Amino acid sequence: MRCRICGSGRLSPVGELASGERRGENLRLKFPRRGVLKPRPVFEARLGRACRDCGALLPFLDEYGRQQLDAVADDLTDAEGAPAPPYGAPDCPGQ
Repeated sequence: MRCRICGSGRLSPVGELASGERRGENLRLKFPRRGVLKPRPVFEARLGRACRDCGALLPFLDEYGRQQLDAVADDLTDAEGAPAPPYGAPDCPGQ
């Protein structure tokens, strides 16, 4: 497995992600949605890897979260202030 940001093969082992001090508070991925009254989809990632060269965090959704993301992906937009991909960054597999 390689980092999708810098291409390095120096990734950490899979670790548990947490967003708070208490156990069970997983990292959450939130997306804005087109339309004012539509709820924001939230996906929890329990596990991830970190690139040892550039520091990118690669969170993993479980199968249920991945299926839910796939079902609503066409209605999602980038978060405000999202950075542009770095010049020459490899495309995501599957595109």
